[in-house]
Amino acid sequence: MRYEFRQCEEGDRAWAYALKSEAYREVVERQFGPWDEQFQSKLFAARWNPAISRIILVGGMPAGLVALEDRCEEVWIDEIQVASEWRGKGIGSAILRDLIDRARADRKALRLRVLRENARAQRLYRQLGFVVAGETPTHLLMECG
Repeated sequence: MRYEFRQCEEGDRAWAYALKSEAYREVVERQFGPWDEQFQSKLFAARWNPAISRIILVGGMPAGLVALEDRCEEVWIDEIQVASEWRGKGIGSAILRDLIDRARADRKALRLRVLRENARAQRLYRQLGFVVAGETPTHLLMECG
């Protein structure tokens, strides 16, 4: 799957929040109960960081978002979200494989956290070689490399 990234800008905020809502609503409701729009909006506003976020483009069209922090000993995937119309088409796998290759080339671990109720994402991460490296009450901490 061919894709490219475009740096997020402040003007992408509304689109990014809509994507977050679409990508996480079902999992959040399974894990925490009914979606609280006010709480989720505040949480998003507190965490939104366009400096580390990139829009995933396929054929020039927005297909998702990835937020990465390149740290001393690791590459941290803060977010990876694929829009519903692009899920199951290999875009997430392609990006993750490229990130795994990049982290290995830099001799760093690739790490992320995933909600405990997000079984679909956990399966994908495991298929790509991620293992559980820690746990919190709400998340699994996973790493590859």
